[in-house]
Amino acid sequence: MTISQMNSFPPAWLWLVDEAIPKWVKKSYSPKESWKDKPFTLDDAKFFFKGVEELSELFTDERPKGMPQYFLHPRYRSGYLLYFLPLQAAKFLTLFQMHSKAIESALQFARQEGVLRIADLGAGPGTASLSLLLVLLNQKLAAGEELPPVELHWFDTNLSVMKDGQFLVEELANSFPKLRGKVQLFLNELPWWKAPSKLPKSLALTVMGHILNESTAPQGEVDGFWEEIVLRSKGGGLLLVEPASRRPSQVLSSLRDEFLASGLIENTPARIWGPCLHSGACPMAEGRDWCHFSVPVQIPGKWFRGFSEGLGSERQWLKYSYLWLASEGFQAPVVASHLRRVISDALGRGPRPEVLICEPEAAGRWNVPTYGPAERATVKRGDVISVRPSSPERPVRESRGPLKSREKPKGFKVSEKRSRPKNSR
Repeated sequence: MTISQMNSFPPAWLWLVDEAIPKWVKKSYSPKESWKDKPFTLDDAKFFFKGVEELSELFTDERPKGMPQYFLHPRYRSGYLLYFLPLQAAKFLTLFQMHSKAIESALQFARQEGVLRIADLGAGPGTASLSLLLVLLNQKLAAGEELPPVELHWFDTNLSVMKDGQFLVEELANSFPKLRGKVQLFLNELPWWKAPSKLPKSLALTVMGHILNESTAPQGEVDGFWEEIVLRSKGGGLLLVEPASRRPSQVLSSLRDEFLASGLIENTPARIWGPCLHSGACPMAEGRDWCHFSVPVQIPGKWFRGFSEGLGSERQWLKYSYLWLASEGFQAPVVASHLRRVISDALGRGPRPEVLICEPEAAGRWNVPTYGPAERATVKRGDVISVRPSSPERPVRESRGPLKSREKPKGFKVSEKRSRPKNSR
């Protein structure tokens, strides 16, 4: 299996990023009333690029202390919607498609309950929820079958950015018959650790995006939160997505180990959709290495591509760390005992370089073959390989093809500045 192999973007993606988002940004954030109801143009892109550029400078993997609450600033909110929302949505799409059985479990539970209840904690403009709705639009249904009603329960301390997302969700649902009249959204202006007081008792899926990296939660309140949210997350379980940097990744690894050690989840790999293939102690929870992934990607969208070029860096990789817990009633399949997740790039060069493989307690090492004059390793970080002595060390494919658009859109220049931005979240 390879974490770098993906299905294509859903057909509604370009409608969202090239039409709906720019339309809302221009209507809501244009400084002149006469601009607001006109189509989004290259001049608008150049104007709003200022917010994209400044926000890119603010974003780093390790958040600096005293960083401003960027969603409070309209300039930053518009920049986030136009550029960073599609970037983050592509990460969620990657995970939703990679772990499609978890989404199927969420839908199966929803049909039992009569409603698909999704908790989106630290929702911002609903990036994870919008990604999930795009996946639902792409679901193949049996003849006469419909999607169940959808309830989205959002929690964030910034109501304005949630209202931006509310428009996008309503526009999406109203524009596609498969979702029309089926989506109900509940906005909660609360921090994520207070969500259990407002959430239903059972959820088909809980998603938490970039929570731990930015958290200011009081430790006393967080301890009770985890037990509540894990127990309520039925169906598709609980998904946490963080940046690819060491600190948030190792926090995820430590949380995982704590959940298993405390008995909050059973000590079995069937309670983890990914990335772990075992339920032993994480070998990356501390030290200089950490568990993270890089997925090659070509994100469709003419405006997104133009902003990327303006920042001097076309996005060719999605980088993130994640943990997806399975629920007790809908467990993940347990893989064969000879399979291991590759957790590093090739260590050095040569005909059979080593890679790190995920083993309980401490990472193992495995030699892999190479190809071509440059002697590139046949496997990449995130791939799943067989460690049988006779194994050809080729990854077992997890899905059908690379995450890419059907057609590479042409970009535009929104700024003459070509400096490379800092790592964004």
